[in-house]
Amino acid sequence: MAFISSQKTAPAGLSKPLKASKASRSDRPAHQNRWATGVWNTVAIGFAVVMGFPIYWAALTTVKSNRDLLSRNPTFWPTHFDLGSYTTIFHDHDLPIALENTALITVGAVLAGLVVGLLAAIAVARFRFRGRNFFIVTMLVVQMVPLLSLIIPLFLILKNIGLYNTLFGVIIAYLVFTIPYVVWTLRSFIVNIPKELDEAAMVDGCTRWGAFFRVVLPLTVPGLVTTGVYCWIQAWNEFIIANTMLSDNSTHTGMVWLTSYSAGPTYAADYGAQMAGSLLISLPVIILFVIFQKRVASGLTAGAVKG
Repeated sequence: MAFISSQKTAPAGLSKPLKASKASRSDRPAHQNRWATGVWNTVAIGFAVVMGFPIYWAALTTVKSNRDLLSRNPTFWPTHFDLGSYTTIFHDHDLPIALENTALITVGAVLAGLVVGLLAAIAVARFRFRGRNFFIVTMLVVQMVPLLSLIIPLFLILKNIGLYNTLFGVIIAYLVFTIPYVVWTLRSFIVNIPKELDEAAMVDGCTRWGAFFRVVLPLTVPGLVTTGVYCWIQAWNEFIIANTMLSDNSTHTGMVWLTSYSAGPTYAADYGAQMAGSLLISLPVIILFVIFQKRVASGLTAGAVKG
């Protein structure tokens, strides 16, 4: 009975066996995987504690009494809860106006930035035209320019066209940093969408705009959500342009109101009220990020394969 060996013989020229490749993570012993997982979990918890402690301290300050706040030995937990800081904040008549102005400016800047940026991203991703590469590089360079260096040109432009100290003027000013980011980010998403899908839709009877609304736009939704959330955070927290372009109390945004509130002689030493105002202004951004954090995480990697 013939016996056939399934093992391959080594080449005659190789006197030593080949070294085994580096063991993959799945080939490691179970106790080593558990040890590595424990180390990384400890590091992650440490980072979370360091990053989350300022937020915890700010929230703690809002519910402490003045006696606890001014104590020489600060405690990590209040002796008794005091919500007087929130009462002081809600009695300020300028806060609702500031929050309303912030919401209007942010929504306007995000919507205008997404519409204009999406159309520009489609143009540079789908069509070949003279100056296309220059336009793409310009979008990248504009993001590197410090926003502070654009204050004087923006101020002169808005003042000459009569939009100084108006919410609409600030929305236009915010497009300086929202549109380049949207164009650069959405371009990667649109490049990954095969042109054959557009052509197949047009073969089935769709017009070019119909193919855009039925094929390209639905596939770009993760990118729109990602860029929209980041534009929202930038516009909501922006301070320099709003503080320069808005001079009246009736047009102040939340960040400008918080700065003037903290620097005023009446509430300069009311740390609890200042922290309550900070948390109240930050709350919409935190809630928005928690709601869309999965889409933001998936959107950041979806456009990183090609483009």
